[in-house]
Amino acid sequence: MNLENAPNKLLLQVVSISNEKLLEDALRFGIESGEEVKIVNKLPGGPIVIQKNEQQIAIGRELARAIEVRVKDNNLSKKD
Repeated sequence: MNLENAPNKLLLQVVSISNEKLLEDALRFGIESGEEVKIVNKLPGGPIVIQKNEQQIAIGRELARAIEVRVKDNNLSKKD
């Protein structure tokens, strides 16, 4: 699934970034394969706010669609 369609509040792991052009943008935010992120909020018609470590980042929908993620197995051990 991509980041745009992923559920809020669950710990997610970035699997890949499918668009080479957007890969550079993702890397600027420190988002790359293997990173763990959590969706904080999806603003209607606007950006998706994610949390990476202790930092919150608003990313556009186009970039969110290019980021493939999977739900991490250890969500029960992580706090919101």
